[in-house]
Amino acid sequence: MSRWIDLTQPITEDVATHPPGHTLPEFEPLATYDEDGHNATRLHLETHCGTHMDAPTHFFPADEYDTIDAVSPAEMITEGVVLDCTDVGRAEAISPERVRAAVAAASVSVEPGDFVIVDTGMDPTTTDPDTYLHEYAYPSVAAAEFLVDAGAGVVATDALGVDAPGASVADHDVHRALLGNGVRIVEGVADLGSVEPGRYDVVCTPLPYAGLDGSQVRLLVRPQ
Repeated sequence: MSRWIDLTQPITEDVATHPPGHTLPEFEPLATYDEDGHNATRLHLETHCGTHMDAPTHFFPADEYDTIDAVSPAEMITEGVVLDCTDVGRAEAISPERVRAAVAAASVSVEPGDFVIVDTGMDPTTTDPDTYLHEYAYPSVAAAEFLVDAGAGVVATDALGVDAPGASVADHDVHRALLGNGVRIVEGVADLGSVEPGRYDVVCTPLPYAGLDGSQVRLLVRPQ
């Protein structure tokens, strides 16, 4: 049987996040083994750092759209495809034609409910932080609409985001195109250099933060 591959960033106090305005994690000791006989830690952690999933309420009102605790077990244990878009230039949009070419090159199709992982070659654990923040490739709105029409359940990327680097909140049109159609987003996927394009079993487990807009995930894939 094929082995499971972990595509998750370790959560550290300098994990990839979205400055300005987004804070880095902080780990505050509440008890230590040396002083208290046990270890316990308070986490100061925002929902959108590291390898994480955006719920629709990241960009839409919570009284109209799903929060992160609405993700069902069937959606967390699923299947999907890895697509190679590493030839797209830095800070350039990935066109629907490029997505179609990546689908064809992987000898797969995007099926309803698929977890679609787009490899842009921008690994968050090895890329220079300034490059990772400012130069990642991202899907165009048309590419996002193509994946919505194909029935994708999740669109994931190794990049920091799915909108253009430095885009204002008002210009996050790719987020809105996906989340507004019920397609969740996973950003900050790690170690895609260890997997080939193709079809995979997928496990992606956000924490059920009640009423919140996102969560860190543990993302595992296994070749079919």
